[in-house]
Amino acid sequence: MYQSSYPGELCEINDETLLALFQQGNAPAFDELYKRFWGGLYLHACRMLEQEQDAQDVVQEVFTTIYTKAGSIVLTGTLSAYLYTAVRNRVLNVIAHKRTYRQHLDSLQQFISTADHSLLHRITEKEMTARIEKEIALLPAKMREVFELSRKTTLSHKEIATRLQLSQETVKKQISNAIRTLRHKMSHFPLLF
Repeated sequence: MYQSSYPGELCEINDETLLALFQQGNAPAFDELYKRFWGGLYLHACRMLEQEQDAQDVVQEVFTTIYTKAGSIVLTGTLSAYLYTAVRNRVLNVIAHKRTYRQHLDSLQQFISTADHSLLHRITEKEMTARIEKEIALLPAKMREVFELSRKTTLSHKEIATRLQLSQETVKKQISNAIRTLRHKMSHFPLLF
């Protein structure tokens, strides 16, 4: 295993030898490769991407891969060609991912804009009806009975009063109080009343 006695010596070694040294466990050889190539690879990525952060991420990923998988790297050409190709491939992956993301976003936007609003209205109406029924069930017994007769039948106030043996004025007051109570409890459904 090569051990440099002077880190400056690494500056004089060619790229492929530096990679071989790193593959043998020489960590300073990796640092030298990083210094040599990071700037150029970053500029290469920046030319193809819109965001500087994306370019930094791409270059960092390439160096991370080299660091973690150095033992499996077999060069068929120069290290420089290998690195620039790796950056280009990752840039293309980023672009494809962003394009796919935008297509999904556009598709979702189109779906939302053309969605069946009547279905949404029916769902909201169903929820609102269930909530109203729940609140009606919580009214005091006599008030609930008067209110339900006034809303669920075609009986007049006079007919309700006769049926329940109440005065017509009491029926009106019970209905008015029920409506006021329900309005207060259903205030988050402003279009209801």
